[in-house]
Amino acid sequence: MSEMTDRQRAAIELLEAAAQTAHDIVNKPADATVQTGSGPSPTLLALAKMITDLTGGLLLPRMQTIASAGTALALDVAYTNGVSFFDVTLDTPQCLLSFLNTTVPPGYTWSFTVRLRQGTGANKVTFPATVRWSNKRAPVLAYEAGTEDLLTFMSVGNGWLGISDGSWFDVSIPA
Repeated sequence: MSEMTDRQRAAIELLEAAAQTAHDIVNKPADATVQTGSGPSPTLLALAKMITDLTGGLLLPRMQTIASAGTALALDVAYTNGVSFFDVTLDTPQCLLSFLNTTVPPGYTWSFTVRLRQGTGANKVTFPATVRWSNKRAPVLAYEAGTEDLLTFMSVGNGWLGISDGSWFDVSIPA
């Protein structure tokens, strides 16, 4: 068998370098970059994170915790934020709830869930006027400290349908 030419040797070296680069892109962590012949490249995990962030987290919805609702709470419900679960602790006798950034493109719908936890107990919520409830009335919320209610809001036209998913959950019992 004849020896390899310089050109063949160079081609093999290029293929080995490309294979190592591909291996690094697939196997290195999200916070790493891989040096390629055309400059730095993100890893596969970094690209997955970028795609999730660019789609507003719609592929893996996020939760936002609000430790103190206070007397007025404005939830940023923009579908582009990717937050579809708000975990809210009620800590004043009355909380005025409002929704910000409610526009949803025509032909689409968006929904989010709000868990209302009774921090101090007997706290009430006034919901936005744009929410339509079953039986034309907002649900009666749990009022005992340490209990919670789950409510889902779904965009319909220029308003929201409010759905009570359950009430009087005991927060002392792990889910």
